[in-house]
Amino acid sequence: MTLGEVSEMVDIVRLGLSAGLSFDAALELYCDGRSGSLAVRLARAHVSWQSGLSTREDELRMIARETGVRALETFAIAVSQALELGAPLAETLEGQGREMRAAHRAEVERRIERAPVKLIIPTGTLILPALLLSILGPLLAAGGMM
Repeated sequence: MTLGEVSEMVDIVRLGLSAGLSFDAALELYCDGRSGSLAVRLARAHVSWQSGLSTREDELRMIARETGVRALETFAIAVSQALELGAPLAETLEGQGREMRAAHRAEVERRIERAPVKLIIPTGTLILPALLLSILGPLLAAGGMM
């Protein structure tokens, strides 16, 4: 599960809340449209708190612990506090989504920065010998050394 998947979930839930849906309906909208591991876990948790087996806060925190994604933990805290206190959740999720997208962008940029280092080994072992052979081969053949 990636940070990009979590930020997408936060954005979809926020859009659903902004459109007038309840939190449960917005979360269900996300779960119905996706087939990833996060959507499956959230759908299972949604059924669990709707049937009364556990609370919304417990289920969201358990998903955050299972996945190990810090952004899900802050999402769970924000949702539980906003629903408990009656605060506007859409605004809170907008800020969280912005932070998650920035963190995801930074993570992708770090991976891009490491790519040239990872390409040194294939370049050195595969391309460089072929290049040297194509340059030195005709020179050696012209000099009569072959």
